[in-house]
Amino acid sequence: MNCRFHTKTFKLGLMSIIGSILLSSVTAAAQQRAAPEKLSDIQQIVTVVNDSPISLYDLKQRVLLFMISSNKRQITPEEQQYMNQQALQSLIDDKLKTQEASNYKTVISKEEQEESFTTYAQQMRITPQQLEQQLNQTGILKESMLKQIEASLAWEQVVGGLLMPQVSISDEEIHSILDRMQNNKGQYEYHPLEIFLLVSENDKREESRIAATKIIEQLNNNAPFQVMARQFSQSTTSAVGGDLGWLMESQLNPEMMSALVDMKQGQIAGPIETEDGFYILQLAGKRQVLTASKTDARVDLQHMFFEVSDKAQSEELDALEKTITAAAKKIVNCENLDAQGKALGAKETGSLGNLAISDLPQNLHETLLETEIGHATPPIKEEAGYRVFVVCDRKAPEIRLPDYDSVEGSLSQQRVGLIARRHLRDLRRDAIIDYK
Repeated sequence: MNCRFHTKTFKLGLMSIIGSILLSSVTAAAQQRAAPEKLSDIQQIVTVVNDSPISLYDLKQRVLLFMISSNKRQITPEEQQYMNQQALQSLIDDKLKTQEASNYKTVISKEEQEESFTTYAQQMRITPQQLEQQLNQTGILKESMLKQIEASLAWEQVVGGLLMPQVSISDEEIHSILDRMQNNKGQYEYHPLEIFLLVSENDKREESRIAATKIIEQLNNNAPFQVMARQFSQSTTSAVGGDLGWLMESQLNPEMMSALVDMKQGQIAGPIETEDGFYILQLAGKRQVLTASKTDARVDLQHMFFEVSDKAQSEELDALEKTITAAAKKIVNCENLDAQGKALGAKETGSLGNLAISDLPQNLHETLLETEIGHATPPIKEEAGYRVFVVCDRKAPEIRLPDYDSVEGSLSQQRVGLIARRHLRDLRRDAIIDYK
């Protein structure tokens, strides 16, 4: 990378200066609505990427986004320095992605950004309106998140339009995988989620290792994996929360496979070091190839959400839970569930679509298997209230080989992901990055 340095110790100096500016404002903003953006923050440039500036205001907003994704409201000076580094690198990558996309006249519409914003909210199990409210309360403008989303979507178009044509999958490879599945019937396949941190230069490898360790600490403190993947992962799967889908042992690199084989569902592993960078994994599921499992059953689900005040006392919560439980028992069919939900006092109702039980959180599996069709589950406690699921249909699992197109798509995604990571690494190395 052709970087122009103001001092040999630019990064430590830059981060300590930014840290002292940010620490008081970030922790205060995490507790109350931030004041309107300051002109001085917008005018103060911290980095220039190929003549495109990143302001102190941009950096503050990205740090706050990292905090809300990590479920943090207060951070230590050490955590501050780490978040500053990660936020600045994230902003630099976003600049490189949008600059590369602009070379191909890629345009991301406002509608596409809003759709992705809605998906992000769903991964946090809240509505888009609730997410925007949370952002405002934390001092983040929605526009700051939309800019990050725009960079991610632009990069997806670069990957799809520029890099995907470089991937060639032969008929022999596809038929080989289908044959292997039949030969491996009964052996395990895995459904991992990933967060990948790219190492573009070996002298920065230790920084990436430390960053991965910090992310794991936050995940172990209940930060949502898919939300963290969207914020921190430098893989193409970040747009889907790090979801790699179902993979056989032969489709995984040896480093990932050695970690997954002994993992339990929901467990976190890492940092796993490879030549290109570091992986953090979560095991979303594990099953036997071409072998039926009761949790492979598919269900049509509706849901109702009952909000509770954050000031409610334990006695009030107990009483509300009993009321919701009694109300849920009265549901005997899926007709007019919106009206039923409103009558019961639900704040939200709606369909979750047709889902495999194995793709849902493990704590729901037995409950959904035991719930009769047309009936509701007992209330499930969440941070902001209680959720009730209504099972409108359930189909026994069907065991069949995936079709040609799905195997081709899976192979293509794996290969283009590797090409995309290396393309971003090359963009970093070729960039002119001026740290102020």
